[in-house]
Amino acid sequence: VGKTIPKGKVIDFIQCGVPACVVEGDILDSATSLLGWKLVRINAGTSPQQIADAYQQAITNKPDAVIGSGFARALFNSEVNKLSSMHIPVLEAFVGDSTGDGLTGVVGGPVNNSIQGKEVADYILANTTSKSATIGAVVPSGFPNMVQENSSFDAEIAKQCPKCTVKLLTVPVTSIGTDLTTRISSFLTANPNISYLWDGYDDMVTGLPTALKGSGVTSVKVATISMNGTVAADIGQNDYVTTAIGTSFPEVYWREIDLLARDFTGVSYSVDLNDATLPFWTITSSDLPSDASSVTFANVVSYKAQFQKLWGLG
Repeated sequence: VGKTIPKGKVIDFIQCGVPACVVEGDILDSATSLLGWKLVRINAGTSPQQIADAYQQAITNKPDAVIGSGFARALFNSEVNKLSSMHIPVLEAFVGDSTGDGLTGVVGGPVNNSIQGKEVADYILANTTSKSATIGAVVPSGFPNMVQENSSFDAEIAKQCPKCTVKLLTVPVTSIGTDLTTRISSFLTANPNISYLWDGYDDMVTGLPTALKGSGVTSVKVATISMNGTVAADIGQNDYVTTAIGTSFPEVYWREIDLLARDFTGVSYSVDLNDATLPFWTITSSDLPSDASSVTFANVVSYKAQFQKLWGLG
């Protein structure tokens, strides 16, 4: 960064209502604590009104910066404009929106989404021998980043395997952790010719192998994006889930804190906005890392030390 990073900053995190967002908050907390900053978590639930209310709470709090993830800016557009008018930086991660128009920075935006969708498609096509395969995709419509990933996924399948068919199951965000595995089991039972399934991201895989066994689904292989302990265990045993693809949470959220450190010291943060330089990895049972079951698994083992060096702390 090149300058002394000020201490005492307060960062509000708009924490959505799915398990991954709690992990994201823990990752942010580890980074902000290192810099002597305070992270305030605001529960945003999953409904549009809850999300808008959470950003309104941030306006009331008047923090030094606000970080959110997952949900479309359209759900809290007026709140972003208000925070911008108050000169409070707003960052977003894993969204379909881009930097600008009130958003100070987006990490894990459209470029990231395009790369990850393509990677999932390439993995599936590289592991199927059929030139006319039927491939399933499960996408939560409430997460615009995943809708973008699905567009990239579809485009790559069409380009590389024009005779292949993609069947889409669109699910609500509220199904994650509730009836999602039942929905997927029913989808696969109704489409027994699906050989490979892309199932959203790691939270959406929890409990799926058990549900599929209970439904008598035996032939499908599952790919997902991102890694958690449950996914790691399934991959290690080749229990339906065969791969986790894409970048990992720690590098994205520590990069956002790096962005704020640079912003607070008046240094350019353009380097943080290049999603193409995020670390991407396709993980299978053959290269499953020993720490893959860690809740905050990172593709880059030494990311903390590298950021500490950037921040003049190590």
